[in-house]
Amino acid sequence: MKSSLVSLLLIVSVVGTITGVSGCCFCWNWGGQEKYERTESLSAPMEGLEKMSVDTSFGDVKIIGKDTTKCSIVAKITGNAPTDEEARQLAEETQIKLETDGKTLAIRAEKPHLKNNRSIGVAYDITIPMKTCVNCKTSFGDVELINIEGDIDSHTSFGDVDIEKISGKMQLDTSYGDVDCKQITSADFSAKSSFGKMDIDFSDSCPADLKAKIETSYGEIDLHPPENFAGHIAVETSFGKIKTDLPILVKGEFGKDRLTGTIGKGNGLLDLKTSFGNVAIK
Repeated sequence: MKSSLVSLLLIVSVVGTITGVSGCCFCWNWGGQEKYERTESLSAPMEGLEKMSVDTSFGDVKIIGKDTTKCSIVAKITGNAPTDEEARQLAEETQIKLETDGKTLAIRAEKPHLKNNRSIGVAYDITIPMKTCVNCKTSFGDVELINIEGDIDSHTSFGDVDIEKISGKMQLDTSYGDVDCKQITSADFSAKSSFGKMDIDFSDSCPADLKAKIETSYGEIDLHPPENFAGHIAVETSFGKIKTDLPILVKGEFGKDRLTGTIGKGNGLLDLKTSFGNVAIK
């Protein structure tokens, strides 16, 4: 339910940010840019490792947990430059490196030096053992995580975060994008967006004392808490309405844009906040 003013502010902010990045050798293939793509596949054993980390500036990250003992990576490397030859050279000189640090497997791209109006993007499609903790980061790209039993720390600036069938502690952050979570099991959950909708669906396997903090500035929040949740709940919206299908014992003052109360008797916490958007608890 963004107003025209909010939409205008979003557009100005995004364009301003991208313009600033462009001055640092980034380009969205505008102004006669040529593009060259290549794919690189590699793998590494995960025996004895507990965590996988991946960091890319420009590109999507998709990670799927499977019944396997290795990490398999398909990286799509894209070079952008004024000529075909230079775009190809940038892509071919970019190498994907796998490094082990303690119990962590780190995935990174080793890139050549970039002149003005040149850029390199790397998107990852990764398969890992299901019981693996994940740390993933991208600046311009979506993050998708599926079927993982481990703690998740995920960050993107311009992109959506989609996760499904995840068990563990979770910290999900995006600046300009939605957060969509399905069938997640967690005792400690945090999700934040500046401009985006939050759709969070907890499984009934979550502990009753689940601690969840969900925050967005410009977007709606749809929450499906676990049936056994018991504890404190605080909901706040500056320009929106609050709707709940659950029996909440309200404490103190409340109104259409603020609600504080409890569900059952327990030590759980649901903290929901948006500035411009409705909040629905189902």
